[in-house]
Amino acid sequence: MRVQFIGGVNTVTGSQHLVEINGARILRDCGMSQGRRAEARAMNEHFSFEPGEIDAVALSHAHIDHCGNIPTLARSGFRGAVHATTATALLCDIMLKDSARIQEQDAAYLNQKTNRQGEPPVIPLYTVEDAVRSLRLFKGHRYGESMELAPGARMTFVEAGHILGAALHLFELEEAGRKARIGFAFDLGRKNLPIIRDPDILTGLDLLVLESTYGGRLHADATSADDHLCAAVKRAIGRGGKVLIPSFALERAQEILYHLSTLVSDGRLPELPVYVDSPMAASVTRVFEKCHDYMDADYLSLRSKSGSVMSPPWVRFTASVDESKAVTSSNRPCIVIAGSGMCENGRILHHLKHGIGNPDNLVLIVGFQAGHTLGRRLIEKAPKVRIFGDWFNVRAEVDVLNAFSGHADRNELLEYARAARPAQIALVHGEPDQRLALAEALRASGNTRVIMPEPGDSVEL
Repeated sequence: MRVQFIGGVNTVTGSQHLVEINGARILRDCGMSQGRRAEARAMNEHFSFEPGEIDAVALSHAHIDHCGNIPTLARSGFRGAVHATTATALLCDIMLKDSARIQEQDAAYLNQKTNRQGEPPVIPLYTVEDAVRSLRLFKGHRYGESMELAPGARMTFVEAGHILGAALHLFELEEAGRKARIGFAFDLGRKNLPIIRDPDILTGLDLLVLESTYGGRLHADATSADDHLCAAVKRAIGRGGKVLIPSFALERAQEILYHLSTLVSDGRLPELPVYVDSPMAASVTRVFEKCHDYMDADYLSLRSKSGSVMSPPWVRFTASVDESKAVTSSNRPCIVIAGSGMCENGRILHHLKHGIGNPDNLVLIVGFQAGHTLGRRLIEKAPKVRIFGDWFNVRAEVDVLNAFSGHADRNELLEYARAARPAQIALVHGEPDQRLALAEALRASGNTRVIMPEPGDSVEL
């Protein structure tokens, strides 16, 4: 029996890890690799194994870097079951169809160029039809539920504390009289995040496969989010401006709504008009409202007190383009939550185009901003930014709220490893500098058996 590290090893996208036991092959995650177009396409299109020989997929959660290549796997011959929590299955129904639409739109756009140049047409990585077919393979489960994925391979879903429905996986393996316990602890969340419960600790492990996304970095205290958000909103509304919040549709938009509901319930903010200008965020929020049994005690208490946490009367979900335009053109003080989270596309660009030059407005950045994105330029205090090809002076206030990361930071990862006390740790899901920083910190704290596998490496158990 062995674990092979395939994708998402020394990077944070394309998560794939293979558990082999008694001739069976179980894939843990099938994420989409992202990066340079040609390289990412090749990695997503070709697997290092035969998809038809995979017996089952154990899926951690609904982020595209973990689930996004399941349609390609299914189209390439995989016919087994995709095991996920019920909440993850519901979210994947949204995420995979949306990903497929993006693949189709990108291919159509590129074909406008290639057709003019006489080049062969670009084929989407997968289509909406492929995504729909793959979704039929999903089976929903509860936290704490165990199942035999193959002879000698029992897997249990454990709370990850990362996003709604996210799971860590405990594998209990037996082959030829030998037994082993493997824990996959990524994506690993944080204590005290809103809405969802804290991560559970996997113990008694022969191997802990641990993420290192923030292996050398520290986050702001998650409990500081309310104070920061409240102060930012009061500043902007007090001067008659808008609060523009670029946000990812899954989890981050719902976290913002939760914090706003908390502040209103506590009397710290009035019932301000809030517009969620993202059709996907609206769909995801409906899933959240169906999944109350996944929520933590604070969420349930707020729901009991206020009625609806995500959809109170002062929150409006704008569905049509005309509704979005009406919010954009209005001068009424309000809060706008819109995608995309890095300000590279989506409806937030229209709000920024019309609002970035107004010093009364405030742009609140609540998520990671990759290099060379509009969001990164805003947090770097660029005096001018380009939106839809035109240059705009940045006169609006730009503020950054760093308390929302769903990934454990260095100290939280060290604390998790101390509590788990595994025989061996394999670090994955991190850029090289972050993996190395965490490996050094783990060794300094007494974990001598720490490895940093490369793609294709295996651990025999």
